[in-house]
Amino acid sequence: MFDFSFGELALLGIIALLVVGPEKMPELARTAGKWYGAMRRTMTGLRSEVEQQFLLDDLRQEANRLRDYANEALLPADVTATAIPTASDETPEIIAEQKQGELDILPAPVQHAELPGPENRRLH
Repeated sequence: MFDFSFGELALLGIIALLVVGPEKMPELARTAGKWYGAMRRTMTGLRSEVEQQFLLDDLRQEANRLRDYANEALLPADVTATAIPTASDETPEIIAEQKQGELDILPAPVQHAELPGPENRRLH
């Protein structure tokens, strides 16, 4: 906050010692320390309040922007901006690939001979 070098602080201390005297110097130092601490606490509190207000303003602006976005009416052009391909638009090769892909995910048919019967079960 204040840019005092050590030499400047020492010079101020010597002047204060000469003006006040050695008897009252400790009391003066305590009083100065209390004032300095109170000033720092006040500045820190003020800074945090300002930062909170800035954050609160940002949050209000964001909430208003989201509220405005949510209240906007969707235009039909927005919904249908991309063309959705229909089955007539697809080539026969694409349709064949889709059917082949469907067959890949279907399970293979199970033969009844492959199923275990009661004679194949083990008793525990």
